[in-house]
Amino acid sequence: MAATPSTKLQHLIYRSFLTSALIPLVVIELVLLCIYFGITHYISLKYRDTLLQEATTSLQEITSREAWSIDSQLRDVTRHAVIMQRDHERFFRDRNACNLPQGEPQFRRHANGALYKSENNGGASLYYSSATSIGPEEMRKARCSEALDPLLESIVRSTPIISQAYLNTRDDMNRLYPFMPDAPGQYGPVLKMRDYNFYYEADEEHNPERKPVWTGAYLDPAGQGWMTSVIVPIYNGDRLEGVSGLDVTIESFIKHVLDLRMSWDAKPFLVDDKGTILAMPASVETIFGLRELTRHEYEENIRTTIEKPSEYSIFNIRDTTIAEQMKRVFNFRHRISEMDTGGASYLVSQEIVPETGWRLITLVDKAVIFGKIDDFRRFTNAIGYAAVALMAAFYAAFFLFLQRKSVRMARRIATPIERLTELTSTLLGTRRPPALEEVGIAEIDHLGKNFHEMGAQLDERTRELIESRIREQRKESQAEQLEWLAITDRLTGIYNRLKLDTVLQAEIDRGRRTERHFGIMMLDIDHFKLINDSYGHQTGDDILKHLAQLLKAGIRGTDTVGRWGGEEFMVICPETDEQGLLNLAEKLRQTIDSHTFPVIGKLTVSFGVSANQPDDGISDIIARADKALYTAKHLGRNRVEKCPALLH
Repeated sequence: MAATPSTKLQHLIYRSFLTSALIPLVVIELVLLCIYFGITHYISLKYRDTLLQEATTSLQEITSREAWSIDSQLRDVTRHAVIMQRDHERFFRDRNACNLPQGEPQFRRHANGALYKSENNGGASLYYSSATSIGPEEMRKARCSEALDPLLESIVRSTPIISQAYLNTRDDMNRLYPFMPDAPGQYGPVLKMRDYNFYYEADEEHNPERKPVWTGAYLDPAGQGWMTSVIVPIYNGDRLEGVSGLDVTIESFIKHVLDLRMSWDAKPFLVDDKGTILAMPASVETIFGLRELTRHEYEENIRTTIEKPSEYSIFNIRDTTIAEQMKRVFNFRHRISEMDTGGASYLVSQEIVPETGWRLITLVDKAVIFGKIDDFRRFTNAIGYAAVALMAAFYAAFFLFLQRKSVRMARRIATPIERLTELTSTLLGTRRPPALEEVGIAEIDHLGKNFHEMGAQLDERTRELIESRIREQRKESQAEQLEWLAITDRLTGIYNRLKLDTVLQAEIDRGRRTERHFGIMMLDIDHFKLINDSYGHQTGDDILKHLAQLLKAGIRGTDTVGRWGGEEFMVICPETDEQGLLNLAEKLRQTIDSHTFPVIGKLTVSFGVSANQPDDGISDIIARADKALYTAKHLGRNRVEKCPALLH
C-alpha cells in the first residue's frame, strides 16, 4: 500500500479548514469536557461514599458516647437511691432514734380524713391515707421520719435531673420532697401504694434481689406530670417496710439528657426496653407525628398506675412505614441502619443504656450529610455547562474568522494545537500540565488557560481522593476495635450478654439443622451481696474478674463463657448431652470450692444446667437453666442441679 503523502497543517487548513482545523478542535474540547464531567462525577460519588462511611462511623461513636453519658447520669441517680435506701433502712432498724432537724412538725386531719403535715418547715411533706388507722406507732413514724428530710433535700438539690425524692410505706404513708402544700387534695382520701408501679415493682414478688429498679414512664399522682423513677425496697430484716424512690420527669429528661448538640443536626430520643418512647425532643416529634407528654392537667386523683398511651410505642407510630422500620431496628438490634419516611431518608443509630436496658436512638437526615457534596456537584456542573456554552460561542466566531484569514491563521493555529495535543498526555501522569504560551488569539489563549486550570483541579482532586482512601482505611481499623468492645464485658474481659445471645442462637439453629446436642449452665456466686457489703464493691469487682478467669481456664476449647449480668455467668457447651453438662459443671464447682480467692478466701457457686430440646428458643433453654439454678439455691447452694426435661 502506498504511503499517503504528508501535508503541512497550514496547507490542510488552507484547503479544508472545516475538516482539518475546526472539527479536530471541537473534538478535543468535547473530549476534555467529557473527561472533566466524568472525573467530577467520579470524585463526587467517591466523596459521597466516604462521607456516608464517615458519618456512619461518627454517628455510632456519638451515639455510644451519649448513651454512656446518659448511663452515667442514671447510675448517679441509682447511687443516690442506694444511699437513700441505706439511710431509710437505718431509720426502721433504730426505732428509738427520733431526730427532728427542722423542729417539731405540725399534723392535721384533712376534710377527706387523711393525716398530713400542715406547715412547710423546710423539709418534706407527709401524707397518711385515711384508710390507715393512726395509732402511736404510726404517729411516731410520721413524726420521727423528719430525720430523713436532710438527705432527701440534698439529693434533689444536688442532681438537676431529679425532681422528687420520697418514701412510701407499707401502711400507705408518703413522705415527699419538695414539700407538697396540699397533699390530701392531690392524692385524695385513700392512696393504696400497692396499686402503683413505683411501689409494687420493688416489692418481694417483683424484686426478690432487693436491688434498685427503674420504672417505665407513668403519670405521677403527686402532680409532676409524666416521669420515670428509680425505686429501692426498704427492709427491716425480712419485713418490707416500704419503697423509696427518686423521680425524673420526662421534661427533665428532655432538658438535661436529650438537649444534645450533635453533628449533622442529629435527633436523639430515648425508648424503654419494650419500645415505648420515654422522651423525645421537638425535632423527633415532627418525624413521628407525636407531641411529647410532659405536663398533665389533673382533673381528678390518680388512683392507679397510668402508663404512656400505646401510640407512644415505636411499634404503633401512626405512619405504618416508619413503625415497621423502627420495629425492625429495635428487634434486630443493629447499631446502625437506615430508615425512609417518604419525605426523607435517615441513618439510624442505637445504643443500649446498660443501667436500665433503655435505648438511645439517633436519627440523621442523609440530605444534611450529603448537602456539601451536592452543592459541589451543582457548582462543577455549572462550570462545565458554562464551558460548553463558551466553546460553542467561540467556534461560531472562529468559523467566520477562518473564512476570512485562513492562510494567515494556519501558522498561528498550528503551533498551539500541537502544544495542546502534547499536554493532553500529562493528564495521565502525576505532574500538572504547564500553562500554554499566549499566541495572541484570544480564544486559543483562553482555551489554554482553561486546560491548565482543569489539569490543576484534576491533580488536586486526585490528591484528595488518595487522602480520603487513607482515612477510610483508618476508620475500618477503628470499627474493628469498636466491634470487639461491643461483645466484651468491660469488667471481666470475657464475653458480654450480647455475644452470649448471638452464640446461643447459633447453637439453637445448628441443633435444629443437625439434631446435635448442646447445653448451657447458669452459675451464680453464693452470698455475693454479703461480699460487697463486707469488703466493698471494688473487692466484689475483683472477685468477679478472678472467677471469670477460673471459668475461662476450666472450660473446653469449644465452650463459650460470658457474664450474664451482675454476679451471674453462663457457659455454652456445644456437642454435649445432659450428663456431660453435669460432669463439667461439677468439675467447675469443685475447682471454685477449693480455690482461695484474694482478700475473701473461700466462696461457693451454685449451678443450674439445661440441655437443648427440639424446637427450643433462647428463652426456653435459659428458663430451664434459671429454674435449675433456683433449685440449687433453694437446696442449700454450692451444688449443681438440672431442670426437668419437660419444663418450658
